[in-house]
Amino acid sequence: MNEFLCRVATPNGEVFERSYNAADETALRRDLESQDLMILNVRKRNPVFQQLARTFRLKGKVSSRDFLIFNQEFSALVRAGLPILPSLDILLERRKNPTFKQSLLDVRDRIKSGEALSEAFEAQGELYPPLYSASLASGERSGELAGVLTRFIAYTQKVIGIQRKVVSALIYPLILFILAVVLILLMLFFIIPKFQTFLADMGAELPLLTKVVVGIAMFSKANWQAILIASVAGTLAFMFWSRTDRGQFSVDRWKMHLPIVGGIVKNYAQNRFTRTLGILQSGGIPLVTSLELSAKAVGNRVFEAELTKVVARVREGQELWESLDDTGLLSDITVQMIKVGESTGALVEMLENSSDFSDEEIDTQLSRMVTMIEPLMLVFMACVVAVMLLSIYLPLIQAYGGIKG
Repeated sequence: MNEFLCRVATPNGEVFERSYNAADETALRRDLESQDLMILNVRKRNPVFQQLARTFRLKGKVSSRDFLIFNQEFSALVRAGLPILPSLDILLERRKNPTFKQSLLDVRDRIKSGEALSEAFEAQGELYPPLYSASLASGERSGELAGVLTRFIAYTQKVIGIQRKVVSALIYPLILFILAVVLILLMLFFIIPKFQTFLADMGAELPLLTKVVVGIAMFSKANWQAILIASVAGTLAFMFWSRTDRGQFSVDRWKMHLPIVGGIVKNYAQNRFTRTLGILQSGGIPLVTSLELSAKAVGNRVFEAELTKVVARVREGQELWESLDDTGLLSDITVQMIKVGESTGALVEMLENSSDFSDEEIDTQLSRMVTMIEPLMLVFMACVVAVMLLSIYLPLIQAYGGIKG
């Protein structure tokens, strides 16, 4: 899909500029003309610049917290009986994020021109999760928009809660890692070079360990500009590659195979899948459509690829639990719960129970990870300091022994 920036006019004379995604310009013009929109100007956005913007997050975004607050306020207004357009007008006044406000203005204008609420949010592209527009569509069909918003709010709160737990658990290990890096840099660039002149004046044969450490320190100090440039270039190259389809898939697969952390990554992706599938099924969305949307909402390309295969199998008539079991990504208890839910007609309840169980499992894994990482990081820092100090003091110890002898 290509992104186009279009300047269009409505039948009532209103002119606005908006971005659209389409296979090519011909398909875009045909689609807009079918909506009675007159194209004044169309410009294809450079794919290189689009990739750079995605890589460095130059494009505006809406945080999960801001979107949650918006939906809480929107749900309250809808439950109070206020029509959608006046509700959006009220909510627009309270939005401070310019990207969010501009998007809601576009949603309001689309609704005024005759689009459904779900279609207007779906047209915003990647700014909002596909789950949201699908949930709104189910609410519009059933006339239970307030109930759909309430379920989506509960889902978002649980997802954000899990994210916060993961981030909180990683803060202390990250601080220890940064301290270790700072300590290594101080030793290499400041402490060891000051001892190098003193060690050279001793004239004695230096131990191999001392030669290696001093050599690394002197090389780093003499070539720090090249090392800095190479580090920055390597980081930018990795960021660019990791945002390509192949790069994202490789990174996600690598994260799943990390010791200690890999289990948490798998459980988190599984939790996102079961929660998303549960909320879509509770909204009455067909199973195949729910699976397609849930696969995209997982946030893990490995899971998404396998779940896409599940969609094809279920469409062909295979049972859901059996298709999921074939992927090997979901835990046995989750597959068993889904099997029971399918056979008893209580799939939504079983998906919710499975999600709650994986919440507890993630908590346990996070506690275990912090318990293991803290001593490992401390041992790593102690080993680094010991090696560097030993490389400095070994020549002194040898010289003292020679004098004493």
